[in-house]
Amino acid sequence: MKIKVIKRYNDLTLKAIQEEDTELDVSEQRAKYLVSQGMAEIVKEEPAKAAKAKTEGKEQ
Repeated sequence: MKIKVIKRYNDLTLKAIQEEDTELDVSEQRAKYLVSQGMAEIVKEEPAKAAKAKTEGKEQ
């Protein structure tokens, strides 16, 4: 799940300081935790990108 950092924090799991506007791929559980703590927000995948990703593997 993709998240965007909205508040700078020291990520003890990744052992790094995460700056604002950084995008990370994390588990759904981790994403929910970071959102609940006010550190991140979930990034919604754009419909055009989702459709493209689905059709890329279906070439004839």
